[in-house]
Amino acid sequence: MMYMEPEKQVMSRSCDECVVALCDQWYLDYGDEEWKAQTNKALKSLETFCDETRKNFEATLAWLQEHACSRTYGLGTRLPWDQQWLIESLSDSTIYMAYYTVAHLLQGGVLNGQGLSPLAIKPEQMTREVWDFIFFKTTPFPSTSIPKENLQRLRREFEYWYPVDVRVSGKDLVPNHLSYYLYNHVAMWSNDNGKWPQAVRANGHLLLNSEKMSKSTGNFLSLRQAIDKFSADAGEGD
Repeated sequence: MMYMEPEKQVMSRSCDECVVALCDQWYLDYGDEEWKAQTNKALKSLETFCDETRKNFEATLAWLQEHACSRTYGLGTRLPWDQQWLIESLSDSTIYMAYYTVAHLLQGGVLNGQGLSPLAIKPEQMTREVWDFIFFKTTPFPSTSIPKENLQRLRREFEYWYPVDVRVSGKDLVPNHLSYYLYNHVAMWSNDNGKWPQAVRANGHLLLNSEKMSKSTGNFLSLRQAIDKFSADAGEGD
């Protein structure tokens, strides 16, 4: 009987204690030698602003192997080849900044999906072939009802804004999300290192009772909870 348990207590965002289940699912093989070597190449040219961040990246890339990338509940993109699974957030949210480069032309500045595209493009028109044309400059023009000049404009926006000049995030995400961020950019643009991330600045943590404040530990207050407990007028020293 296979048995696994987390190395420490894990709390959900609803402040419930989590129980970990071991089950069949899909994995990304971050231990693949060729992929790992190319990601190390990307790391060498990455500006990390301090040695601690670079050493954390190097240590992570050295031990990172298979990563479970799917789950059966919550928000996320469904695996194209196995629709019962969703891509979990740490794996799914690594290249979404590429979408930011064209979002204003597709959503019209409305974040809930109800906005009108300034280019009159419908969601169903954004096929995989269309995205390939936008993100990969050597891809030929696809079979699509989108006018050529509009699709070329989307490509120009992406080419203008990419690569990501700097990504700012927490240092606790270096061993997972930020390393996947490097891996997945390398995988997507393996023949175009001009699209690889340029810099990562990792923030430190605020401590509470000598422990970092985190959703996973439950030792934090939301803004509303802080106001209810201390009032909106609470200041330094109160």
